[in-house]
Amino acid sequence: MKLKTKVFDIESGGALIVLLNEKIAKELDVTSGDRVRVMAEGKYVVAVVDIAKKLKNKDIGVYDEVRETLNLNPGQIVTVEPEEIPESIGSIKKKLDNKEINVDEIYNIVNDIVDNILTQPEIAYFVAAAYTHGFSMKETEHLTKAMAETGDILKWKKKPIVGKHCIGGVAGNRTTMLIVPIITAAGLMMPKTSSRSITSPSGTADTMEVLADVSFESTKEIKDIVKKAGGCMVWGGALKLAPADDAIVKVEHSLELDPTPMLLASITSKKYVEGDTHVLIDIPVGRFAKCSAKRFKQLKKKFENLGKRLGIKVKVIKTEGEEPIGNGLGPALEAKDILWVLQGHEKGPKDLEEKALTMAGILLELSGKVKKGQGKKKAKKLLESGKALEKMKEIIKAQGGNPNIKPENIKVGKYTYNFKANKSGKIKILNDDRISRIARFAGAPKSKGAGVYLYVHKDAKVKKGDKLFTIYAESDWKLSNAKKFSKKWSPVEIK
Repeated sequence: MKLKTKVFDIESGGALIVLLNEKIAKELDVTSGDRVRVMAEGKYVVAVVDIAKKLKNKDIGVYDEVRETLNLNPGQIVTVEPEEIPESIGSIKKKLDNKEINVDEIYNIVNDIVDNILTQPEIAYFVAAAYTHGFSMKETEHLTKAMAETGDILKWKKKPIVGKHCIGGVAGNRTTMLIVPIITAAGLMMPKTSSRSITSPSGTADTMEVLADVSFESTKEIKDIVKKAGGCMVWGGALKLAPADDAIVKVEHSLELDPTPMLLASITSKKYVEGDTHVLIDIPVGRFAKCSAKRFKQLKKKFENLGKRLGIKVKVIKTEGEEPIGNGLGPALEAKDILWVLQGHEKGPKDLEEKALTMAGILLELSGKVKKGQGKKKAKKLLESGKALEKMKEIIKAQGGNPNIKPENIKVGKYTYNFKANKSGKIKILNDDRISRIARFAGAPKSKGAGVYLYVHKDAKVKKGDKLFTIYAESDWKLSNAKKFSKKWSPVEIK
């Protein structure tokens, strides 16, 4: 059937969607939620149907994603045909029945996610199946490879290629931005793709964006940066690297689910597409972290197993997850912390520095760059000599930033509030989840200058009236929201 395009300037944010009049839908024998194939100029998309009663009979309404994919103009004639239910739906049902799905079925599911053929509810069922029944290691391996191979893969002539990843859950944990310059200063390659924050005050990409560009659209640009500087810290979401991951993570976040197979595949597929040969996985464990001690043991075993299957040498470590790492929580405040540590400034948070040196040392040993037991010593030397700082400047410059940027010149929110101790004593608890929420209420990470700056950590002795932390915001009303939350749900317990 031939229909005339009517463009709606709306993003669906997920599956491709078209609108049909009731009469046209009846002629095509489709109803709301069914799929149609829309063809134009030798290209086609499979889109989900919504019914619009006021749409003219011979019109088809298209959202932005359909318009952009087919490069449609208003009034353009397209051909529309009913489309069968994707085979991947049957595979998802099979997994919901707790039956193992094979490599072809997994690739079909992932391809349909990447091509926007599956709707968010359908992806949610796939996530729910993984959460309820789990995956075998064979299924997890196939899922990881499918997520990687449906996008671009970075390939390097030089080896080893070093990588690290943290499963998240701890605010201020910006070790990547210290580890990458230390590792590359040692002469190793570290092409690091990172995510933006989902629930924390900032992700590595959010913080790095304060210092340099992180959004690049081609793997060639990434290779050029790594060729110049030895490493990079870029946002993976702007690239076609493991593209199904974003859609799956979006559903996981909305459902507040974190299925182990999806976690394993999400992280390991990113290391696979980076071309990493040696990878360190950081799993924070604690009351306020994502992971319990019991789950850590399970994840460690599975990450190492999956690494072997993919030809990647993986080491998993358990780290402290009881409280935030560093002092600054929020993009600009975290960027200041990073530069202070690299400069050897007294304001540089020692807990962040110590964790980064330990992890960099492990990577230096894991990759064979130094002998066992010598890694941390080498990492410390690279930091204290200023070589890591110089390498950071090279990376910043290669990513289009100002390599001479100074911490004191990084702007933070002008609206502030000092949260003070209501009594004297010792800090017993610094609740990571609550402090993260305060920073987000203040506007982080979208507002780069928003967040929280900590003056104390667990076990610190304080007197009544001492400043415990400062909230920074870029608008008065966001500061007000953060203040209200902090007063109602104090993140600090003093004994």
